[in-house]
Amino acid sequence: MRKIGFAKYKQATKEILPKTYKVNEITCQRKMFCTMINQYLSRSSKFNLKNEHTFEKSLLNIFEDKIMSFFQFYRFKPEHPQKITQIYIQESLLFNQYFKQSQNKKMRFMSKSIHFNPEFKMLLGYSHPVVDLIQLIFNGKEIEMMLDLNEVFTRTVYNRIKKEKDKKVTLDVPYIHITQAGVKTRLHPRWKHINVENLAQRDKDIDDGFRQLESEEIDQCYLVYPKTENFKRHISLTNKSSNQLKMIPYSFTFINR
Repeated sequence: MRKIGFAKYKQATKEILPKTYKVNEITCQRKMFCTMINQYLSRSSKFNLKNEHTFEKSLLNIFEDKIMSFFQFYRFKPEHPQKITQIYIQESLLFNQYFKQSQNKKMRFMSKSIHFNPEFKMLLGYSHPVVDLIQLIFNGKEIEMMLDLNEVFTRTVYNRIKKEKDKKVTLDVPYIHITQAGVKTRLHPRWKHINVENLAQRDKDIDDGFRQLESEEIDQCYLVYPKTENFKRHISLTNKSSNQLKMIPYSFTFINR
């Protein structure tokens, strides 16, 4: 199982970024990562992908800058000394735990000086936008984020499928199902390298796809992989039972736009 994200390694934080066709620069890889992570975030906590300067920083800094943007930090420094009242008490326990672990100076200041009620537990059904972000990168003890690349890829493909009135699209991990005009198509995204000159490397995927066509209630099966230099067009395969499946290259070149 391949993982992407960041984690502590000795005294540093190591980034593990997705690499694919024509997404080579580290800033583009971070943008690609944040594009994929947006699938996990609420509308208000999504990353702004238009600000290219954002991706010049490390993933951890990108997340912490986004978190701090909700707190308007300058307001926590009053001109005259005074006691600052408790804020966001619904999520205060989570905020306190995270800020105490962070190496971000502003967050460390907040954990000591503001503020949140440490005895208060989160209310069910209530969520501040920052909660989405913190829960992705904080496990309660350490600040890290390592996600299953296949799952992230599948969610990204699902969310970028054009929705139409007569087309039903469902996410049934690890599959995506599209039903239109009475035809049910299954997409199975996998983050694997495809060498068109050696498809035997993917015999297991191919055999499993044909098995699904024969034994499950689907009409078409598409195996979706990242686009590569020598895998730029779909490949059609037919088995002895005349069932046909396709191997589809998925491009992330929209990241560079």
